Amino acid sequence: MMTARASSLSMPFTPAADADTPSRSAASVAGGEDPAADALVERARLGDDHAFAGVVAYFEKRTFHFVLRMVANTHDAEDVTQDTFVKAWHSLPRYRPQHSFRAWLFTIARRTALNHLRSRRPTEELKHHDMAVEDSPDPGGAAADRDDASAIWTTARRLKPDQFEALWLCYAEGFAVTEAARIMNSNALRVRVLLHRARRRMAEWLTRPSSSSEPQNSPRPFSRP
Repeated sequence: MMTARASSLSMPFTPAADADTPSRSAASVAGGEDPAADALVERARLGDDHAFAGVVAYFEKRTFHFVLRMVANTHDAEDVTQDTFVKAWHSLPRYRPQHSFRAWLFTIARRTALNHLRSRRPTEELKHHDMAVEDSPDPGGAAADRDDASAIWTTARRLKPDQFEALWLCYAEGFAVTEAARIMNSNALRVRVLLHRARRRMAEWLTRPSSSSEPQNSPRPFSRP
């Protein structure tokens, strides 16, 4: 059963050519919102390697871009994404359908990315919030004005890493607070605190007078989840 899929996953990972962020509806395929994806996951969980190929095709782009914001290097992101799906395949028998598959997958991706960063820079503080990726998609894809949205997320990268991660998971990826907490190996209360602090800090940065060198006079971008 494993042979064909394991062989496929050993090939170099190539992300989808379209780098645009999927719509909010696609971003929130967390638990039962896409019956076709749920059916693929269930078949893969029961050992269907062809169904898992469909799972990879469905989730690879969002997983790749999530990882890219942590490792800030396309080649490394490809490797980490491939490792994530290999680990997901081996761990699928332990996945429970009552939980969000995408949150479960992102938990594996986050852990894999952090392990990669630690092995690459064992003595360096992980500062993935400072990493700007020129070819990354606009993280504010649901915003009416893509330029404003891009500026907002560029500013958000100046937040503390855990604040940025909570903000990204809840607003860019559309996860519920409880799902974000699971991905971050934390709890809902702490994630809410991180979101509160991040929103407050962003509001300070985005509403400073025009004479300031900081971002200027933008509307508050984040409503309470």
